[in-house]
Amino acid sequence: MIMLEDSLRNMFAERVESPPLLRDPASVAIGRGRAARRRRAVASSVAAALALVFTVGGIVGLRDITAPGGGREGSTVAFNGQPDVAPTSPPVEPQPTVDTGIGLDLWAGERLWTTDGRTLRLTGVGTVSRIYRVPTGWVYGGTAGVRFLRADGSSISLSGQDERWVLSPGGDQFAFVVDTALYVARVSATGLAVRTRTDVPPGITPVAFLDRSVVISDETLGFDLLDPAATYQPRWNGEIAGVIGGNGKTLTGLVPPAGGGTAPCLAELVPGDDGLAPARVGTCALDLARGTTGDRITPDGGWLAEPGANDVRLVDLAQAVAGRNGSVLCRVRSTVPPAWADNRTLLVADDRGVVRCGVDGKERVVPLPSGVTARWQFVPKLTSGQPAG
Repeated sequence: MIMLEDSLRNMFAERVESPPLLRDPASVAIGRGRAARRRRAVASSVAAALALVFTVGGIVGLRDITAPGGGREGSTVAFNGQPDVAPTSPPVEPQPTVDTGIGLDLWAGERLWTTDGRTLRLTGVGTVSRIYRVPTGWVYGGTAGVRFLRADGSSISLSGQDERWVLSPGGDQFAFVVDTALYVARVSATGLAVRTRTDVPPGITPVAFLDRSVVISDETLGFDLLDPAATYQPRWNGEIAGVIGGNGKTLTGLVPPAGGGTAPCLAELVPGDDGLAPARVGTCALDLARGTTGDRITPDGGWLAEPGANDVRLVDLAQAVAGRNGSVLCRVRSTVPPAWADNRTLLVADDRGVVRCGVDGKERVVPLPSGVTARWQFVPKLTSGQPAG
């Protein structure tokens, strides 16, 4: 009995040695562990230790909780064998801040340079392939998962080893795929709260949010709308050539020209009786890329950035969807994918540094912060109405 008590005491002493970083079930369990340790110091009660065993067992049982469509809303769920509360990376030492004047953060490899002049590490996901600035931090992903980076430099795991994910325009909703299930979760600095789970066919990828639905794609079937609150009924549209992005209420995509030809046409995409469908088809005169690199649409959905060989065209989407070619040229051969700093300013770069191009045609050069390494890129900023394509 004495050996049992000593073993339990050592086990829980190890569990409560470090202060909790999150207000979640595991943190609650650790807090209860501290209280039990104080009681043991007074009473040396094995019963108190056994009560804690049942508490920890309840926390471990959270791994079996799933979301609506198979569980409860707001649950903290483990994916691909990850613990319910993933280990956090430690915070960095506070750094002096200074406005870089650029308007967006920059990243390269595992390093992030913020607009206030700090440098943070992007760890735990292997090779970083995507990163977004969200209202409470950064969401970044790579070959080994997706993580949330807090402003203090610590980070937590959001999902496992699958690169099929997309953020909502506001940066607080996260759609991702694990095997043949699509999850929609609320993401914040305290972690991931799964709201819905929907069974989906193998191979689908979430690409955008539109109202309460998630736009999904399949390489052979095309695009479809999935309502996370309902059972998924496939209604694929193979006539849509691509989805560029939108502000959450509107969505811009590409469709083939009605009269034939190879140049795709800009189109406004809306929910229809048969899934995702074009409502208005506009200009087909632009040299539109089918990919979605960088951050190509303004937060309000009003302008599109279209990189060319020697410049970047800023396209007024209201005019373009109406069939008119209203655009402004940013006469910079950008060395990085462009990104919008706000609704009126596009950021590009050349050998002079960062170039801020306005929709009024004005340009201003801003030097790069010291220490920025080669192959850097802009970090798209997700606020209300910002695309995450």
